[in-house]
Amino acid sequence: MSEKTEEGRMGPGGQRWPRRRVFRWALGLVPVVAAGGWASFKWLGQRERSVEEGGEGPEDGWEVEGGRVLKGGPTGKTQSKEEWAALLTRQAATYCFLGYASASPKLNLALKAVPSHAPARLMYACWYMHKGNWELARSLLSDASVRDTLETRFLLELAERRTRAPDWIQAFFETWKALGRPDFSKSTLLPEPLEWNHVMLETYTRSPEDEAWRLPMAVLNPAFAEHERQWVLEQVRACSSVPLLMALHEHLSALEEQDPPRPFLLPAVQERLGQLVGPSPKTLQLALVFFLAGSPPTVPFTRRDLEALEKIVALREWKQPSSESFYREMRERVDVLYAPGHHAWALATFAQGVSLGSSLLQRARSSKAHLTEDEQRWMGRLLWEVGARLREQPSRLELETGLRLQMFGSELTQHSPSRSDCIALWGKLGQWEETVKQAAFYRWPLAPLHEESCEPRARDELAWMRSFAG
Repeated sequence: MSEKTEEGRMGPGGQRWPRRRVFRWALGLVPVVAAGGWASFKWLGQRERSVEEGGEGPEDGWEVEGGRVLKGGPTGKTQSKEEWAALLTRQAATYCFLGYASASPKLNLALKAVPSHAPARLMYACWYMHKGNWELARSLLSDASVRDTLETRFLLELAERRTRAPDWIQAFFETWKALGRPDFSKSTLLPEPLEWNHVMLETYTRSPEDEAWRLPMAVLNPAFAEHERQWVLEQVRACSSVPLLMALHEHLSALEEQDPPRPFLLPAVQERLGQLVGPSPKTLQLALVFFLAGSPPTVPFTRRDLEALEKIVALREWKQPSSESFYREMRERVDVLYAPGHHAWALATFAQGVSLGSSLLQRARSSKAHLTEDEQRWMGRLLWEVGARLREQPSRLELETGLRLQMFGSELTQHSPSRSDCIALWGKLGQWEETVKQAAFYRWPLAPLHEESCEPRARDELAWMRSFAG
């Protein structure tokens, strides 16, 4: 990946950010895991049901002798038992986060190879807690490899409180506070968190009775469109959900210009949005879709562009409907999948359209050298107004993007108090994020805990983050 930087792209502390890092930062993007694409979708058949009921899966045929795996193994290569157990545990983590039954046989194999492998033992205890088997969870945590760790103490306390608390979230907060808000940010036993846009397309809780989930899943995995071009185009042209089209627009915009399926699908999405919103968009988000369309981010703004942007920023709302409302709609449509809340949250996050703010900022930076001082101040005021609309939204990505726009806008207007206000709020946001990391909320492999958190985060993610800081 190229580490070339763009001139003038700075963080609030003056550090320079690589171009791709900034774009990924704006979207929170990582490669979407699609389990081989749409073609590898499979129904919850007999094999999955046998695993759910305690079967160990086909991996039991692997041969182990002494300290080496002689046949098979996750990589197909000979490796030590410790390497094998560690790899199986990392693979099981995704399934644990999503509540998928394949976690159990992988962790079982990891502990057969290395009974003292602490991360596998801790994760297996989380799996049994998720299943409500508290005794097995306690048994796993009684082993000398994990017995005296702070993570085990936390899980044992959580198990006690969960049986009395109304939900996982309350039990988690009560446990963390009761133990003195311990810092798990550097834990070597907890897995890395599941990325917010990690898509698990091959796992179903039941056979779908309708196809309401197919377009949302195509939005999360645009690679499907390469195999089903005609179907996707027909669905886009018939779609009446503006936020769903915005989510697809956001995901396609994150791709390189020639990456499939962007060249053939993005124009169709923009055309359908134009048909739905008409010549006078009601939200700033939609107005920016058409204002920025067709112009590379390096093209400077002209005076005519600034006049057009002046009219756009008069719109008082960033988007409609709210993230919470759209989340609930998508939660119902993807209910056939494991972790439907997780997938609905990813769709709601894409629908926020924060890349529009990042693109606007990039063009503004490209324009600075081509404008007079008066025009620069004018542009700075317009960026401030766009940022203000984003700052009204209760999500982390929207707030971050709004602050970036306002910080550059205040730099152009040379108004120090407003810039200081932005930097102060940026600092607070960083403190909230650090507190969430301290609790390692997103690293505990407890599927029901994360599913419960999706709706309150969709309602007000910033309030959710502040709750960790008290």
